[in-house]
Amino acid sequence: MRRLLIGLMATLPLAACERPLTAPSNPGVCWRMVEGMNRKPDFRPVAPYIETLENCAVRLEGLYMIHGQPVTGAFQGQFIYVTDADITASTGPKAQRYRVFTPAQRAQVRKGIQTLIDRENGR
Repeated sequence: MRRLLIGLMATLPLAACERPLTAPSNPGVCWRMVEGMNRKPDFRPVAPYIETLENCAVRLEGLYMIHGQPVTGAFQGQFIYVTDADITASTGPKAQRYRVFTPAQRAQVRKGIQTLIDRENGR
């Protein structure tokens, strides 16, 4: 019995360690993070053949504008965060984030996306 307890106690730290969340690294694919099975993060493709992180960020900004909710996405191993305040990117959920667009650049992006939304809605 004692051996069994010692064996169980030795495996507990391993069970508690989960792999850190990493962004998909597929070349040229823009991803959106969603809640998957068992409430764990899952990534779903938004668009293939995307050339840059900035282009992916624009796609995610469009999702943000349509749904009105913050969006977390990924591009080639980098996380992208779209919030009310700004659009940022980082190498991981706990890593330092850097701004993708200045406020003036984001305003231009939003203007262009709004034009596309208006055209699609026949306005």
